[in-house]
Amino acid sequence: MPNSIVTNTAANTALRYLQLNSSAASSSVAKLSSGSRIVKASDDAASLAVGTKLKADVAALKQAQVNASQATSLLQVADGGMARIADILQRMKALAVQASSGSVTDTERAYLNEEFTQLRTQIDDIAEQTRFNGQALLDGSAGKQVLNVSVTMASGNAAVSLVGNATNGSYKVTYDGTDTFTLNDGTNDIETFKATWAAGQVVFDGSVTFKNSGISIAFQNLDLADGTVSITFDVAGGPSLDFMVGTDASTDSITVTLSDLRTTALGISGSTVDNQANAIAASNALDSAITLVNAARASAGALISRFDVVASNLATGIENIEAARSVLMDVDVAAEMARFTSAQVLMQANVAMLAQANQLPQNLLRLLQ
Repeated sequence: MPNSIVTNTAANTALRYLQLNSSAASSSVAKLSSGSRIVKASDDAASLAVGTKLKADVAALKQAQVNASQATSLLQVADGGMARIADILQRMKALAVQASSGSVTDTERAYLNEEFTQLRTQIDDIAEQTRFNGQALLDGSAGKQVLNVSVTMASGNAAVSLVGNATNGSYKVTYDGTDTFTLNDGTNDIETFKATWAAGQVVFDGSVTFKNSGISIAFQNLDLADGTVSITFDVAGGPSLDFMVGTDASTDSITVTLSDLRTTALGISGSTVDNQANAIAASNALDSAITLVNAARASAGALISRFDVVASNLATGIENIEAARSVLMDVDVAAEMARFTSAQVLMQANVAMLAQANQLPQNLLRLLQ
């Protein structure tokens, strides 16, 4: 390499390394200041993509955790209303039993009937006034219900339930005696379910789900050779209360259906205890009403337990995903500080060497003197 006073190669080399180490130090400062290992895509493009997706999942799961908590609160409000209705039904049952006794006359029964009818009216008031965020919960509008189920089978039994937001209307499910179940909306066949059986199987215990329609039929001891299966039912009610409890809108949701607990749905809207015959009939009707309310409370309680488990599972998922995201995105402070210190030392050496390199042309000028 020639000695030159025009081109200071040594200074250029020292300057280049100074710029590299200055850039490394600046990068370390940015990472240490932000707490993130990746401050620009070029730092680690793959980890940035994965980490961003995990961050979005965490945000969604945190909101799902809130949704589960709100669902629990809603169900607790509904259960409070159900509990009061159950208390009223018990009092009405006591009045009906008292009015059924031969120890009272119709005059006393009229007094009993006055309280009885007032309590009956209060049940409707509670059903309509039990609300969460303005949504009535116990008047049949909070979720779809299955009504008027009629099952015809040679053996076994079947129960209808909803697994989605089914359309209101009348339905019929039939079985062809081989492997196909058909759902009819009263006019047209709208969906089929083709089942598979084990070799030699003669009875079926399990569920047939029409996913597009949101309807499921649970069978017990269905005779697979029986082609006379006919199940008719109605779906009624308001929009289903669906709660998102995950990141996938198509699968991570729980549908809450709350029963209609007004006196008409309970079968006691016309009950009175103004005479002995009516009191006896009212007592029998109240037994059925109490059973319906108990079933509704049991369903609500089961859902509360489920949402509690969901909330705990979401908390665990959030913790683990946060940990995975941290590995990808968060800066290792100790390691980055070591890199920053190294870059600082090298910068100081570069500055010193650049000063020395700038003196080399001065030394060559002496040859011209």
